[in-house]
Amino acid sequence: MPFYTWREITKDLYPNPTLPAGMSRQTIVGENLMLCLHEAFPHLKCSPHTHSAEQFSLLLKGKMRFVIGDEARVLEPGEIAHIPGGVEHSIESLDEYVLVLDIFAPHRPDILARLKEIVPHL
Repeated sequence: MPFYTWREITKDLYPNPTLPAGMSRQTIVGENLMLCLHEAFPHLKCSPHTHSAEQFSLLLKGKMRFVIGDEARVLEPGEIAHIPGGVEHSIESLDEYVLVLDIFAPHRPDILARLKEIVPHL
């Protein structure tokens, strides 16, 4: 499918091993990468974790603290975090709603498995 609109993409709303409480995710899967539009309520904290996929996070709304390896920074709209595969990282939303577009390459198998649970016809 060559065109998408976020309003037609299934939204994962329930906490699970790939999604902390207080966050939602919509996912578009391409041949070699995946786009995940994440929403986070204020004061969300995601525990430090790693995955093999490289990740770019583009902040669209709100402010979010990223800790990548031993570096920390609060990002604002228009700023991007780069997380190499295998590097421990965590996030924290601050006092406001956050919207962030995450790009993963290659696909994250754990997110693909979760997507198949909530959209079985994929």
